[in-house]
Amino acid sequence: MSPEILGILLLAVLLTSIFLGFPISFTLIICALVFGYIGFGDVVFSLMVMQTMGFMKEETLAAVPLFIFMGYVLERTGLMERLFRGFQMVMGPVRGSLYLAVLVVATIFAMATGIIGAPVAVIGLMATPIMIRSKYDVRLSAGVITAGGCLGILIPPSVMLVVMGPIANVSVVKLMAAA
Repeated sequence: MSPEILGILLLAVLLTSIFLGFPISFTLIICALVFGYIGFGDVVFSLMVMQTMGFMKEETLAAVPLFIFMGYVLERTGLMERLFRGFQMVMGPVRGSLYLAVLVVATIFAMATGIIGAPVAVIGLMATPIMIRSKYDVRLSAGVITAGGCLGILIPPSVMLVVMGPIANVSVVKLMAAA
């Protein structure tokens, strides 16, 4: 089978599987293995193992679980909620203070965890009821929470930079300095 037809078929199966509701991670893994086997034969399995081992040898990637652990500790100890309340009191007289407090706390939490999903979920659960009770616009509130989570991964230290460094063959220290 020609590579062009195989690529188009891979894309069609991938999109169909995702739209049918299969989990994206499993869909990507299974499609890669099946179409890799069709295109390259048995060598795809040894390539997969070698690639996995290569990533496991990267010392900088050891920081990723520590970022996640730090975010988990911040959330479980209640520190993020206290930080949110503190910023809310400090910014009380400012118009839109709740938006600003949510944005700052979501950014700090995203910086601590290094990922977007956890801060958005935690701050969303924490701040959304308060914002609704205070008669803030629901759509704007969701936007502020999401923006805070996205801002956090751009500010060092960031898991995104730690993961991108070895892949791009760039020093993580230089990436952090550039960010």
